[in-house]
Amino acid sequence: MNLNIHELNEKFKELITKPFKSTEDLKFQEEIRIALEKSLSEEEVELVNDLNSIGIKINSVWDLVKTNERYPDAIPILLDHLQKDYHERNIEGIIRALAVKEAKGKATPYLITMYHQIPKDNDSLRWAIGNTVDMTITQDDVKSILPIVQDKTNGTSRQMFVFALGKIKSAEVEDVLINLLNDDEVVAHALIALGKIKSQKAKDKITILTDHPKPLVRKEAQKALKKIIK
Repeated sequence: MNLNIHELNEKFKELITKPFKSTEDLKFQEEIRIALEKSLSEEEVELVNDLNSIGIKINSVWDLVKTNERYPDAIPILLDHLQKDYHERNIEGIIRALAVKEAKGKATPYLITMYHQIPKDNDSLRWAIGNTVDMTITQDDVKSILPIVQDKTNGTSRQMFVFALGKIKSAEVEDVLINLLNDDEVVAHALIALGKIKSQKAKDKITILTDHPKPLVRKEAQKALKKIIK
């Protein structure tokens, strides 16, 4: 099968979304899946070898995502490989493997750079970056995160960046989060963040949101309000 990793990926997506599949279609789909997994594994060999060389014995970067073991020595290697031209699936594995406290204060600038390089229609990968930033954020990262959360063209990929801001106490962050209560795509995450920082300034606006038509927003508004009053 003379297809490269990107061609295999596109063919696999085409096959799994096909509404009606014959026996031959299903057989071909499985062949493509196996070939794609093999290509993905071959692509990350250098990364796996680099990690193995420092005593981190894994077969895939996804083994780090699943482990409960700490791996502080892996962070520089992961950051180095994050900048390589890997397939999206392997890049996602590296991004998720960086969602550990040992990457705090180290990973966010790399992740923000990557976020801006990824097409805006790739919402899931950009969301994964925000999810990792929630673990790695520091006060020094705020200046680069605020423009992301305030740009509505970034869509729902902003959600975990907004959530992460709940770890930062500053008047500027508080004001941005309050403004985001008007944004349906991130309002629930803004409520959680405001609850974490116990924003007295947001109290009246949050009280109004306890009557919001969306159950999730009502629920998060009520929870945030309890934290603020407490």
